[in-house]
Amino acid sequence: MSIKIDKAKKAFFFDFGDTLASTDPPFIFRIAMAMRKSGFDITDREFEAEYIKADYRLFLKHKEIGRISPREHREWFFPILYESLSPSADIGSFRERVRREMNEIGFSRSPIPGAAELLDYLKGKGYLLAVISNNDGYTEEKCEEVGIRRYLDFVFDSTKLDMVKPDRRIFKFAAEKMGISPSDAVHVGDMYGTDVMGALNAGSDVIWFNGRRMGKFDDTDVKEVSELSEIIGLVD
Repeated sequence: MSIKIDKAKKAFFFDFGDTLASTDPPFIFRIAMAMRKSGFDITDREFEAEYIKADYRLFLKHKEIGRISPREHREWFFPILYESLSPSADIGSFRERVRREMNEIGFSRSPIPGAAELLDYLKGKGYLLAVISNNDGYTEEKCEEVGIRRYLDFVFDSTKLDMVKPDRRIFKFAAEKMGISPSDAVHVGDMYGTDVMGALNAGSDVIWFNGRRMGKFDDTDVKEVSELSEIIGLVD
């Protein structure tokens, strides 16, 4: 991309899962695996596309109301996803089977290629760096696990804050704690609804880390990269 980041920006926010680090197998693919084990025939790529679509639909639902809590996020997301998939007449029983199968799938965690190099580069340029993650309360430990915590000035976890993306409040809270305005920050994330639209709605600039090479769901003009290393070229 040729569109550079505004030199007046002071900070970078990053999503964590599937942006700075991932699991093997990836979280979304583990759900697809669990669905197949539960009797629903769907490929990883098909499920990935439906998952990203559901995330965007969740953003639209949240925007109608104006806010979303972590509890509402949990209650809304999978019904939206399953409405599209229609895997079984008894959705409740199917979801319970999928949860059981998910618990049986082992995984390892590692940084996304280029994550440490990008963070080190941005740190050297003087940017404040933070993670804003919809996570389980252990984001900081996961950052330590994959070797990137030392680059981060702040780690914001939805469970600990009782705030969740795409709600603009979590972005505004992070900015306030960092002593900046949301407009001073660039948010980098992989989910189009949660990260891209959420951050834009909060007043931040965004870079969509579209390693999945998915199409956009609207005509919003956003910076887009498929490799983290491309971001260096937008800053340099």
